[in-house]
Amino acid sequence: MRIADLLRMAFMNLWRRKLRAALTVLGMVIGTASIVVMISLGIGINEAQRQNLEQFGSLTTITVNSYRYVEEAKAGGGMMGAPTEVTLDDDSVESFKAIPGVEAVMPVVQSWGMCKSGKYVTDLTLMGIDLANAEAFGFKLASGHMPESGSTSTVEIVFGSYVLTNFYNPQNYKQAISSTGEPLVNLERSRFELTFDYNNIYNNSGGVIPGQETPNTTPKGKMYKVRPVGVLAEEGNNYAYYSLIDIGVLKKLAKENKDFMGIDTSKYNEVWVKCDDVDSVLDVKESIESMGFGTYSLMDALEMAKESSRQLQLLLGGIGAISLFVAAIGIMNTMMMSIYERTKEIGIIKVLGCRMSNIATLFLAEAAFIGLFGGALGLGLSYGLSMILNMLLVTQSGLMSVIPLYLALFALVFSIFVALLSGMYPAWRAMRLSALAAIRNE
Repeated sequence: MRIADLLRMAFMNLWRRKLRAALTVLGMVIGTASIVVMISLGIGINEAQRQNLEQFGSLTTITVNSYRYVEEAKAGGGMMGAPTEVTLDDDSVESFKAIPGVEAVMPVVQSWGMCKSGKYVTDLTLMGIDLANAEAFGFKLASGHMPESGSTSTVEIVFGSYVLTNFYNPQNYKQAISSTGEPLVNLERSRFELTFDYNNIYNNSGGVIPGQETPNTTPKGKMYKVRPVGVLAEEGNNYAYYSLIDIGVLKKLAKENKDFMGIDTSKYNEVWVKCDDVDSVLDVKESIESMGFGTYSLMDALEMAKESSRQLQLLLGGIGAISLFVAAIGIMNTMMMSIYERTKEIGIIKVLGCRMSNIATLFLAEAAFIGLFGGALGLGLSYGLSMILNMLLVTQSGLMSVIPLYLALFALVFSIFVALLSGMYPAWRAMRLSALAAIRNE
């Protein structure tokens, strides 16, 4: 008998008993929807955690530093040993660029400074970066453009979005903010100077350096003209209190002000490594750590969050699986009832020469149809429930229900598999029926 004939016959057998078939399919609908929605909530927890972490930076960025704690094996468990230090320099940067999966590498030097504008001053946290890779690492400007590398005669700086509001009067420490909340220092009208010596700020303004009762009589450091060329965007930026400067210019400033800045220009505070894909982050981290460097990535926190939520996902999936198990019992019961009702029919088709495999295929096809229809309808119900849950959960708790394509396909295939598994014993019973005894059955 052809497969097409068997499938048509199996469908017609279900159609003849529409109510019973519909109730059995309904069990599969509820079972499939339960397990899909439960698993989608677990996936949604991971997705919500990922979105929260992305607010603090990119998941594809690895921060490399020169210190690494090595775990020491001790009796009763491991413990963290003393940090080992390696040199983070230009050679290290080149070695990072050669690692497969690395898109961009940017060394970072951080320092401090004092910026003066008229009678107002503020502390600056200067971040020297490779400006050519600034866009790759997510630096966005609200206005202006990135600084250009060059001399220290006029230092070009991009202010953080909160820097202008931090200016104050060093005589009375009153913040430079108008009555309407606008900063009194602005890029268009104000002139700026940069220094790394506090005496240039407090002594010139009649004040005294905090913690120092009498003015310092040592030679003062140099004052540099500053040209603010832009302001960092506030949205999606974690460096609102930093000011960007070309790393080459910052190194020159460090050499000219070594008595005040104390920076070793042959080394870097840290190096940022940008991976081309989230999936390659862990491999790149492992390669960097094998060189002896310490690393940190938001993927570390995400992996820890996934590990902590894995048990919850198993619990939710188990709750949904109970409904599917009950539906599987319903399918088996329906198929067994079908055998008892069609015993004589089975005997006749055996006498007519139908092969045992055809009989088994017929009953398995009926079970597969129940699984297919139940899985498809259950999947549709899952999407509807997911939409309703998202309207309630996202606004109240920030959680969500997420049904990715692989989960939808898995649910459909799994529902058919469960139905086939449930139909195997009834199919085996149908094959074992004696043809003569079946024909005599009333």
